[in-house]
Amino acid sequence: MPQRNNGIAYSYVRFSSKRQELGDSLRRQTEMAEEYAIKNGLKLSSKNFQDLGISAFREGKRASLVDMLAAIEEGQITAGSTIIIEALDRLSRRGIDATLETVKEILRKDVQVVSLSDGLLLTKNSLNDLQSVIRIAVAADLAHKESERKAIRLRETKGQQRQAALSGKPINKILPFWLQRTETGYAFSDKAGVARQIVQLKQEGKGSNMIAKALNKLGIAGVRTAQWNHASITKMLKNPALYGAYQTGETTKDRELIKLELVEAYYPALISKEEWLLLQSDQSKSKRGRRSADNPYSGLLRCECGGALVKRKHTVKEKLYVYHGCLNAKDGRCTQNISIKGLDGALTTILGRLEFKKKQTLDQSIHQERQQLEARINDLNSKLQVLDDIPLSVIKSIGTMESRLKEITDQIAKDEREQRGIEAVKSEKLSSITDGLELNLLLKRVLKSITVIRSGNGWAVKVLHLSGHKQNFLMVDGKIKFLSDTIALQNLLAGFREPTENS
Repeated sequence: MPQRNNGIAYSYVRFSSKRQELGDSLRRQTEMAEEYAIKNGLKLSSKNFQDLGISAFREGKRASLVDMLAAIEEGQITAGSTIIIEALDRLSRRGIDATLETVKEILRKDVQVVSLSDGLLLTKNSLNDLQSVIRIAVAADLAHKESERKAIRLRETKGQQRQAALSGKPINKILPFWLQRTETGYAFSDKAGVARQIVQLKQEGKGSNMIAKALNKLGIAGVRTAQWNHASITKMLKNPALYGAYQTGETTKDRELIKLELVEAYYPALISKEEWLLLQSDQSKSKRGRRSADNPYSGLLRCECGGALVKRKHTVKEKLYVYHGCLNAKDGRCTQNISIKGLDGALTTILGRLEFKKKQTLDQSIHQERQQLEARINDLNSKLQVLDDIPLSVIKSIGTMESRLKEITDQIAKDEREQRGIEAVKSEKLSSITDGLELNLLLKRVLKSITVIRSGNGWAVKVLHLSGHKQNFLMVDGKIKFLSDTIALQNLLAGFREPTENS
């Protein structure tokens, strides 16, 4: 029985394909949740969570699941509430460990889970109930293996589709947005005009950023998102389907796509092959947004909105101007349109002031705990090999210890990586390194991000170390005016706390 029940229920619905969306899956899962709520005297909240057309087997983002877990964590879904799902595999199909972690995350907040397919009711008490844990593990293992079987069948189906495409036959696959399927083959969709507009803008010399900004300004909706961005434009312009060709491919067991044969004259052509080749030539000439040797902050330097800050160069009357700007602003997705001048020089100064918090010695107790756990697990496994009747409590204990051993091993590896990074970087040397790639590789071993934010008449430069240490700088007219440093503050406070000779 549950510890407590506040009478409020929420449904979580997930299915992995558009075919299921067009079919019965959404209606079935929704009706099952409604029936359970009525039968058990629960009030089904109008707020539900749906991840439609998203697989629980892949590591992709599932926005509604993330929202639901966040709502539980933050207390918006209160203790005593009930989450109704069709089956545990709706939460995850990535194996026992991933499913158990997701279920634990919910139950620890005293929110119960109902799996309708097998009548399983999980509460906070279930975390210490061996039978419930075993049922979760078995359901997770079966779901994971079923997903693997589906993946194999899918690869086989894709192989058959590739052979059909090579012979010119229409196949059932996701089409580029400017095409649609007909009874006899393919034709242009009602979005073909947008595709032509994009091609025309590119032929006029516009870059992907400018094209995205133009479409967003006109209020033209994106293909799968509300707005266009430079990545979706670039991807579309590279697609050989523009001139009617279909690029076949094969997905490996590790879900990597390998390009195979190119089938010419397969789709209706929006442009000629010669025009498409010219577009590719234009794309290759453009170096905007690409990582270059003179960009030592690639992957680190960010705008407040999260977009990358990229260096721009502009010559006026033979005078070169260098500044930084937000990449998202080029698409109209960031309001920060002010050019940041003098950032290169300021960053060089900042490199000379970076401090790295290095532990004198790593925590030895965690190494001792790892050795003790390894010895205990080996001892129990040896004893189990000679027993005819294996106690389930011992299996549970081994599983708990193995989980803890994995946590410790991961933490030790993380600590060692951070220490190796700090040892490899000499802060007094960073500002003198002239090779951009060498500096970039060194910085990424110790820094997580460098974020630049508008602050009054200057800019706040926030440096976040991988260790969690933060250093904040204020830049005005390219000069560093202020420094806030958590390590320096700790050292200062430690100095005040040191006893004097007379104390």
